[in-house]
Amino acid sequence: MMDSPELIILDVGHGNCALIRDTNDVIVIDCPPGGTLAETLEHLSIKEILHILISHSDADHIGGMIDLLANEEIKIHNVHINPDAIKSSDIWLYLRSALKDARQRFGTNVSSELTTTKTGSLNIGSVNIEVLAPTPELILGGAGGTDLQRRRLTSNSISAVIGIVHDFHRVAILAADIDKVGFDNLIQETSDISADILAFPHHGGKPGGGDSKTFAQQLCNFIKPKLIIFSNDRNRFNNPREEIIDGVVSSVPNAHILCTQLSKQCSASIPSSEPTHLNTLPAKGRINNSSCGGTISIKLDGIRTTYVLEIALHKDFIDQQVNTPICRKFLSTLKPV
Repeated sequence: MMDSPELIILDVGHGNCALIRDTNDVIVIDCPPGGTLAETLEHLSIKEILHILISHSDADHIGGMIDLLANEEIKIHNVHINPDAIKSSDIWLYLRSALKDARQRFGTNVSSELTTTKTGSLNIGSVNIEVLAPTPELILGGAGGTDLQRRRLTSNSISAVIGIVHDFHRVAILAADIDKVGFDNLIQETSDISADILAFPHHGGKPGGGDSKTFAQQLCNFIKPKLIIFSNDRNRFNNPREEIIDGVVSSVPNAHILCTQLSKQCSASIPSSEPTHLNTLPAKGRINNSSCGGTISIKLDGIRTTYVLEIALHKDFIDQQVNTPICRKFLSTLKPV
C-alpha cells in the first residue's frame, strides 16, 4: 500500500505524459508515442487505469494511446478528450477508431469533453483533479473557430490545463501546449492559478502569437512556480527556447528549472559516464545517456510537498556534467535588488 499519493512526470522525449497514483487508483495524463509509458506501467505493476485525460489532439500527446487501448492486460475505465474538427491526421482517425473499439469490446467509457465542468469529478483518493482550461464556451468555438473575442483558436488554444491539488493545496499545473490565446482565456476565468510545480507548455517552444519572453513572464507571474519542468527531446526542435528561459528567469529567478532531457544548447555532447542522479523509473533519455532531469517522481503532501532531494541531485549533475546550462544563462543579467 502506498504511504502517500504520487505525481510522476515522465521523460518521454518530445511529448507529455504524467501519472497520478493513489492507494487504489491511477490517472494518466496524455499518452505520447514510444514505449516509456508502457514500460512505466509495467515497472509499477499497474493493470488498471481509472481515467486517461488527453489534453489535445497533437500526435505527441496521443501517439501511444492506440496500443494502450488495445492492451488486454490493462483495464481502462474512462477516457476524457475534447473534439478537434480540424485535425485530419491519420493518427487522430486511428485513435477515434481505437476508442470505438475499446468502448465496444472492453466497456471503456469515452467522454468527448474535458473542460472546467469536469473539475471535482476526476478525483482519486486524496488527490483533487482540476481542469483549469478550457471552458465549455471555448470548446464550443473549437479548433479552427474563434473565442468570444473572435480570436482564432488552434488545437493548442484549447489544450486542457490540469491542476493537481492535495490537502487543499495546488501542488502542480500541467499546462500541455496552451498558447497565448488559451492562456488569456484561462486568466479571464480564474484569478488564482498559483502552484508549486509547472510543467511548462509546448516543451518551451513558441507559444503561438506574441512575444515568447513576455508569454513566459506572464505565465510565471500568475503561477509563481518553485519548480519548472520542460518535457523536451535532445534531438528535436532545440527546446526550451532561450527567450522562454529568459522570461522564466526574469519572472521567478529563484525557481529551479529542470528539463527532462539534456538540450544541445547546454551541452554539445552527452555525458560519458552513466547518470547517478536519476531514479529507477523508466526514462527515454536513459537509453542514450541524454536525460537531464529524466523522469520526476514527487510524493504529494499538500503544502508540505517537497522535492529538495530531486533538485539537489539535478543541481549536482548540472554542476559536474553540463558545460553551458541554459537554465543558468540569464541569472547573471538580473539586477540586484
